[in-house]
Amino acid sequence: MLWLRTLLKTSGYASTLAWIRRRVERVGAVEHPDPALVKAAEWSVAMAAAFYPGRAQCLERSLVLYYLLRRQGIPVRYCHGVQPFPLVSHAWIEYQGEVINDVPERVREFARFPDQLP
Repeated sequence: MLWLRTLLKTSGYASTLAWIRRRVERVGAVEHPDPALVKAAEWSVAMAAAFYPGRAQCLERSLVLYYLLRRQGIPVRYCHGVQPFPLVSHAWIEYQGEVINDVPERVREFARFPDQLP
């Protein structure tokens, strides 16, 4: 989490996505991933965020979770959206069409951007 936050602050959002993209695009998808791995990764990232000094935002949490799962070949989707009033952006991860690191009702409040990661 610290590495990703540092990368976001020093290199910016686009460079951070490019760094992640380079590391996950060649990883083949696992045909039948164990759902327990997805839950374990989500729980681990949530606990790391809870104990992270300062506060890990949805962007950091989602990018870390995406990176960890994609490196294992689990086909998850990084989602990013915006709400116009009040102007707020939000990031989350989906697995098999379901939100895994947030509440589905919350993400429905946001207009989704096109996919930015493979």
